[in-house]
Amino acid sequence: MIKNNYHTHMRYCNHAQGEVEDYILKAIELGFDEIGMTDHAPILESFMTKEEYDSNWCEQNMKLDIMEKYLDDLDYCKKKYGNKIKILSGFETEFLPDQIEFYKFLRGKVDYLNLGVHYYKYNGKVLNSYDDIDYITLRGYVDACIDGMKTGLFNTLVHPDLFMFNYKNVNGERKFDAQAIAATRQIIEAAIKYNVYLEVNANGINNSIKYGSGNDWLYPYLDFWKIANEYKDLKIIIGADAHKSEAMANEHVQIACDFCIENNINILEKMEINH
Repeated sequence: MIKNNYHTHMRYCNHAQGEVEDYILKAIELGFDEIGMTDHAPILESFMTKEEYDSNWCEQNMKLDIMEKYLDDLDYCKKKYGNKIKILSGFETEFLPDQIEFYKFLRGKVDYLNLGVHYYKYNGKVLNSYDDIDYITLRGYVDACIDGMKTGLFNTLVHPDLFMFNYKNVNGERKFDAQAIAATRQIIEAAIKYNVYLEVNANGINNSIKYGSGNDWLYPYLDFWKIANEYKDLKIIIGADAHKSEAMANEHVQIACDFCIENNINILEKMEINH
């Protein structure tokens, strides 16, 4: 079981549970060395049309007027518990190229940023990574991942294989086809080039149980990580993607650890802040 976690969500994002302090106390109880607090950063309505904002569930993110409360809570916990555990402040955020100044603003507020591509811009529209990816629109997802990593603002690309959640090939089937293989290599090679970690996401196992057919996981997607194994310079960590404090070390995290061991995926125990 991992003893550090750098992917956590709290009540501020409107779809998770618990305060910053709840996570810190749980991490101390678990004997963690480090914990990164990375609730979903605000997404401004001005970033897209109202229809796009609604269809991408952007209301399930921290509101801008709550952000200072979140940051204050992080500062309070760092001072109170910093002698017991290393606490890192962060956000998980998206990447739209025309909003780069906002991401720079966010990076200036915290220790690090996670990049999570839940939506992306393609042919002038904002598409959803869960519902809108096929062998054509996959290009937009890959571009968002690479362009985000290229900025030097992001430390980790979380759930990089999310595109396989509902991917459709030319025949409308969920298959890891030539386009998916090419996308995988492009994401991995960019992560190495720009010194960004890739994450095996434990919450994806939970989502696979809830939303999948049971035949294989939606993500983490085995074929993605088989290819990742070919790249010895790639930095990989496990992230709980916890939406409540006890999920930092639950059965899905253990399954993710076992998955990595069984498939000889070389996991780093700690994350260094590189960006």
